[in-house]
Amino acid sequence: MFGLLTIAEKDAARRAAVECAVRDVCGVRIFEVSVLPGRGPLGQRRRLQRAARQMQRAGVRRALFPEEFLQQFLFAKYGIVAARGEYLRRMTAGKIARKLLEQNGMDPAACHVALLGDHMSAELRGALMELALHVRYTMLCAGGGGGEACSVLRREYGVSVARNAGAALLKTAELVLTFGDAAPCGAPDCLWLPCGSVHEAEGYRNAAPVVRYSAAPEVEAAMEGIQAQNALLSLLLEMGAVRVNELEVAEIAQNA
Repeated sequence: MFGLLTIAEKDAARRAAVECAVRDVCGVRIFEVSVLPGRGPLGQRRRLQRAARQMQRAGVRRALFPEEFLQQFLFAKYGIVAARGEYLRRMTAGKIARKLLEQNGMDPAACHVALLGDHMSAELRGALMELALHVRYTMLCAGGGGGEACSVLRREYGVSVARNAGAALLKTAELVLTFGDAAPCGAPDCLWLPCGSVHEAEGYRNAAPVVRYSAAPEVEAAMEGIQAQNALLSLLLEMGAVRVNELEVAEIAQNA
């Protein structure tokens, strides 16, 4: 089960400092713990520790926390870590890339795009299949993998992909996506979309540090009131409660 921590507003009618309930979000059960603000830092710490113990008893291992919540370490002591949005980012990399081009006023049909990875993962394949159909030229370096996907693109769509592109060709890319442990390579002024373990690279800047999504109305309604939207969407996607084609990239921002 997944957890959700909310910091409630003071309510004269409410007596319990820590309240628990099971919440259904698109068919996924989430153990929600609501905490009233404590009296001073020590009082708040004790209430959060109670919340962590409640989550631990419920079998929670990953939890959603309020934005800018700085006391996740209290929950880590009980084996509970913060849910992240990395899986969502990887699975929607193609959509993010297309939105990046749009926001930067670049015509995809005139762009060169490079996809880099240490192996051919499902996420890299998904981004390749989405982008190759819309951009002018696609380069793929995935540890020698990707032959099957490139064959499908060539056979079914008439699209050619440059596999194992060299350094000179990679420097022509206006947009570079990286997966796994791959680092960006290409022109320093290109747009870089990191979707793997490498988040910083000398001479390159993350072009999409903050991504906001839109979903179906019923999904948006189910998520109402939960601050960690991307982490929640990532969990729902992982559990099969939502699908990639049901999500759209609404905006890419430089700051939260």
